[in-house]
Amino acid sequence: MAKRAIIALGSNLGEPVQNLKEAVERLQPLSVAEIRSSSIWKAMPVGFEEEVPEFCNAVVVFETDLEAQALLDALKAIEAGMGRSPRKSGSYESRVIDLDIIDLGGLVLDETGLTLPHPGAHERRFVLLPLKEVVPDYRFPGVDSSINALIASAPSYPVQRFIPLNPLV
Repeated sequence: MAKRAIIALGSNLGEPVQNLKEAVERLQPLSVAEIRSSSIWKAMPVGFEEEVPEFCNAVVVFETDLEAQALLDALKAIEAGMGRSPRKSGSYESRVIDLDIIDLGGLVLDETGLTLPHPGAHERRFVLLPLKEVVPDYRFPGVDSSINALIASAPSYPVQRFIPLNPLV
């Protein structure tokens, strides 16, 4: 049975806009319908010790038959196929592409390597703002606040809407 998958995308190496577009093309086979996407949002890097290029971020929503671990494995394969190296434990790093499961059908899960909904996503404006574009009434499982309230209370580092990721949106 198909479940709604919400995936956050990020890139700050190479051609970030092209990286996001390529990632959406690679995600399409995981979906049983057309993918809906937010605009691309630019965000200043937060938490890095050195100066790094700004990030381009987006959120996509699609229906998938994949279970959580299979979806995560597919996302990791797309990242590797686009040239992302395995993440160094606990450190912030620049990346060609980053694909994170924000939510999968409202599933609440805490396993080694996979926590749903994505921890911290409800506090990150670079996730919340594009998410509001594609699912304006979204509520994180286990979080009482509306998406508007979460945006208002999230740290206010610079995030701005840039361009559409997909001309269908």
